[in-house]
Amino acid sequence: MKITTNKPVSQPQLKALHATFRRLGMDDDARHDCVHSFTGGRTSSTGELTFEEARQLLSKLNPRQTDEEVREMLRKEALTLCRRVYSLSMKVSFLNKGFSSETEDDKRMNIAKINAWARTHTSARKNISQMTVNELRETKKQLEAIARKEKND
Repeated sequence: MKITTNKPVSQPQLKALHATFRRLGMDDDARHDCVHSFTGGRTSSTGELTFEEARQLLSKLNPRQTDEEVREMLRKEALTLCRRVYSLSMKVSFLNKGFSSETEDDKRMNIAKINAWARTHTSARKNISQMTVNELRETKKQLEAIARKEKND
């Protein structure tokens, strides 16, 4: 098997792999044997898989997963990430810290502030709702770092 990327396995992939192994009734030994066999002896650990290896293994273990199911999983993850970004914005002083989100007008104003910031200060340069899952992950990391810095100052 030829793998062209060294990008590490993602946390969502690890969760999906472990859930799949549990669903299939595989214990730790069976899981390790499966990963060892799949990687041609390179590793027995799911944590040492590459992103592409994990994708391929999930595909083999879940052959009935349709494109629609994958899109739905990504949509749910994007929604969760959007909520987390909104929550983080409430902790950042130059965004929404100290502002209410009790009414729909308050929420729309807070979202407008996040979007204005995202269009100028993130690598995606677009509104939060238009970002891909990977762009949302990066934006979330960026806001987490800002919130940590403000908390420590």
